[in-house]
Amino acid sequence: MTTDAGRASDSAPTLSDVFAESDARWQRHVELLDWQPDYRIRGPEDPFTPAQEYLHHAHWLEYATAIVRARLDGAEPPPRIEDTSAQNDAWAMEDARVPHGEAKARAESARIGYIEAVRATGRGDDRFVMGVRGNLVGHVDQHFSYMVNGMLEHESMHWERITAALDSHSRGRLHRGEDGISWEAVDIYAHLHRWMWIQFPRVEAYLETGEVPELEASVDELNARWLAEDDRVKFENARRHAFRTRDRFVRMMQDIPIEQWSMRLVGLCVGNSVGHYQEHLNWIVRDA
Repeated sequence: MTTDAGRASDSAPTLSDVFAESDARWQRHVELLDWQPDYRIRGPEDPFTPAQEYLHHAHWLEYATAIVRARLDGAEPPPRIEDTSAQNDAWAMEDARVPHGEAKARAESARIGYIEAVRATGRGDDRFVMGVRGNLVGHVDQHFSYMVNGMLEHESMHWERITAALDSHSRGRLHRGEDGISWEAVDIYAHLHRWMWIQFPRVEAYLETGEVPELEASVDELNARWLAEDDRVKFENARRHAFRTRDRFVRMMQDIPIEQWSMRLVGLCVGNSVGHYQEHLNWIVRDA
């Protein structure tokens, strides 16, 4: 509740709160965009590049800054953008060839410019602060959710590919690992189940403490131990366990609130799903 025209109520966030929250969200966004500059992000419509994502935020922050500056100067604000989808499409086409580094620099500059303009207003009432939060935090969170949804779609596509490969060759060697050991479909299904299963407590611990516990042994040691323990597992049982564990793994990712996602968590989830599936697919193709 606003107590007067220029001051926010005690329970509402201040501009300082919003700026601090925005700094953390933007840093997370930057880490993900810089992770794979050539990756096609799946948005609500057509896929777009990290460079286009940077420039999308730059355009909207520049537009918001122009509105704030016009009010400060007593000038006419820029025309209202009625069709935001059409404007986004036009900007995406305009920005298609802008290099990643240039796009990032423009977005960083636009963000700083907007924050400076907001500070210059001297306002701190609830309505103004929440509008600023929408531009600096809400918009970024919305796009991060698009990225998470894209990650889940990517996982689904790769899961279909790896399971199709395993189901079509349920007997006999499919590939050799880096250690020279032969892997059959039953081994890979049991292996995928094992690696996803041990991530549940690691993700839970990270969400509670911000730290990912170390593995109890090296990757090679765990793989060797599990191969020995699962030596007599039948294909149907290994497949069923892998599907159940993968379904639980996906539900876990779906249930993580957007504000709790981080680059560390993305790496943990992607590495033990999409990245792991792709690793085995690459070996299968290599040894075909």
